[in-house]
Parts: sequence; structure tokens; C-alpha cells
Amino acid sequence: MRKILLLTIMIGSLALAGCGNNANNSSGAAGSSPAAPETAAPATTAPATASADNELQESAAPETASPSASPATAEQTPAASATKQDYLEKLDAVDAGLSDLQSLREGSTASMIEAADEEYKRWDEALNQIYGELKEQLSESDMAKLKQEQLEWISYRDETAKEASLKFEGGTMQPLEYSSVLASVTKDRCYELVNSYMK
Repeated sequence: MRKILLLTIMIGSLALAGCGNNANNSSGAAGSSPAAPETAAPATTAPATASADNELQESAAPETASPSASPATAEQTPAASATKQDYLEKLDAVDAGLSDLQSLREGSTASMIEAADEEYKRWDEALNQIYGELKEQLSESDMAKLKQEQLEWISYRDETAKEASLKFEGGTMQPLEYSSVLASVTKDRCYELVNSYMK
């Protein structure tokens, strides 16, 4: 009985949310309401069923995130030089190549740490290649600025990893978290350097 009642509430909420979306779409077609309220409306339609709202929000989030990401990528690709495009493809290949570490990630804590260390090593190698290329491309003054920025970034990277790992202080997860954050921050830096500095 309880399951049937819950199911009925969820179906009703979804139906109301669907009607709300149709109403928003028709008013959006008339041009009377801005885009921001249309995306916010489904979150408030049925507060009684949090699980149904979460499903709606989760399914809507990728739709709103991907259109904004796609045009930026599309804008960068035609304007990117061959070298810049090559490095972006290399970074994507590094990211895709990390799948060979999956078996280690599913093993013991020691093997997970080994996988995180290897991931960091690969991103660090990519970062060093990018930095070497930028030495060839940038003027002396721009390279001096980048060198100072890079030294500050190294401090940031190490501090961020240390801070993140402290929540597991003394445990076996501490070195895993440290290496994982090093890898993640280094990956972000690789893409940042290519997109911001490479010609």
C-alpha cells in the first residue's frame, strides 16, 4: 500500500513537472519570459517528492551544461593553430589512455595508490612537454612571467593536495587522496596552459 501511494505521488509529480515544462515552453515561444526562469521552474514544482525533483534536476543539468561547453570548444578549434590543436589532442589521448589503470583502481588500496601515482606521472610529463613548447613560442618577457606563475602554481598544487589529504590523516587513504589531487590539478593546468598560452 505504501509503495503504491509513493508511486502514485511520484507519477503525479512527474506529470505536474511535465505540464510545468509545457507551460514554460509555450510562454517561452511567445517571448514573454527569459531563459533563466524556464530552467529554474521544474525544481520548485513538486517539493513533496524530493527523489522525483532530484531526477528532474539531474537530467536537466547535463542539458544546460553541455550547450555552453560545446560552443566554446567549437570556437577554439577553428582558431587554434596546428600546434595548439596537436597538444589538445595529445591531452585528450593522455586522458583516454588512463583507462589502462582501471584494474588497479579496483584493487587494494596499495594498487589504487599506484594507479593515482601513475596518473599524476602521466599528467606531469604532459605538463613538462607543454612547458617546453611554450619556451619555444613565447617571448623572453612572457616566458619570465609564465615561469613565475608556474612557480606559484606548483605551490598551489602541493598545498591543495596536502589540504585535501588531511581529511584522511593517518589513514591508508591519505596518500591516495594526495596523489589523486596532484593528478587532477596537474591535468587542469595542462589544459589551461595550452588554451591560454599556446599559439
